[in-house]
Amino acid sequence: MLQELDLLSRRELQVASHITKGMTNRDIGDKLYISERTVKFHAANIYKKLNIKNRATLIAKYVTDIQRFH
Repeated sequence: MLQELDLLSRRELQVASHITKGMTNRDIGDKLYISERTVKFHAANIYKKLNIKNRATLIAKYVTDIQRFH
């Protein structure tokens, strides 16, 4: 799984880490000083790169690995 995470940019890893903590897009944006729309853009890229469909799958498959990066 960690090899798949190597596909993500530093910012995508930050966004993914916050997603796995259950934060909303708005909360993630506030935390990272980016817009909610930018969070959605990064999330879409994360899902595409990891070949998953949604937040629940991200959390289920990658929660432990992603949190190591943050």
